[in-house]
Amino acid sequence: MTEAFCPGHITLFFSPRKAGDILRSGSVGSGIKTSIGAVAVVEERHDTLVQISLDGADSDAPVTAAAVAALAPGRGFDISIECGLPVGQGFGMSAAGTIAAGSCVCEMVGREQYDAFAAAHVAEIEKGGGLGDVAAIMCQGHQPTRESPGIPPHGKVTDSGLEFRLTLAVLGPPMSTARVLSDPVTDVRIKGSGDRCLRSYTGNRTESNLFSLAREFSHAAGLESVAVTRALDLLPGRSAMCMLGRSIITTASAEEVREILPEAEIFETASFGGSVIRRG
Repeated sequence: MTEAFCPGHITLFFSPRKAGDILRSGSVGSGIKTSIGAVAVVEERHDTLVQISLDGADSDAPVTAAAVAALAPGRGFDISIECGLPVGQGFGMSAAGTIAAGSCVCEMVGREQYDAFAAAHVAEIEKGGGLGDVAAIMCQGHQPTRESPGIPPHGKVTDSGLEFRLTLAVLGPPMSTARVLSDPVTDVRIKGSGDRCLRSYTGNRTESNLFSLAREFSHAAGLESVAVTRALDLLPGRSAMCMLGRSIITTASAEEVREILPEAEIFETASFGGSVIRRG
């Protein structure tokens, strides 16, 4: 049995990119890694079945299942994934859980850690998960910016050196990344706004500029729900919508957020440097 932890990642603005090589595809953009992530516990079976439990319930977990099948074809595993944050809210839990599980599998079958990242990235894109979470999580810094698409060394990811104490607030049901990106009008808005924000941020990597551009992006792309817009207008400090979810990230304290948004599900976290922590 092997256990691994992987941090979460919250994208604040992005622009999708497609290439013939899926390892060079994904998105550019910027975000923050979180100290709350996903833990996977993996045990090999004596047959070829891959059974996955997600937060205590049996799950198809198509992204994780695809990554594991690519890493260890024909081998069976019992995989338990516990996510510290809600799935489908822009917290990168799909990528984190898949990387953690893949890391365990790589340890068991004698593959390199990089293979877990590569398999997770391919599965995320093919199965409609996040476009850039895996590349961002690979960065050892707290606040990664994906300057060119794909996972390193194909893509370029750099760290600003910024670190954060953060509050996360969930304000509605999960959001489907695949459904949002399949709308052609929204896709055009996201690409235009995301490209502008990336150019602006790479020339001025400050906390103020990061959150200002994040708000500009979510508004221009038409992604904010009524509840998210209201929360961003009300909260003190620096706040932004999490991509893609009905959730926000803010530098305001949890106490302030609870007082202003009593209906929200609240989490306290910090930014995180590093990627996978594995225990034998």
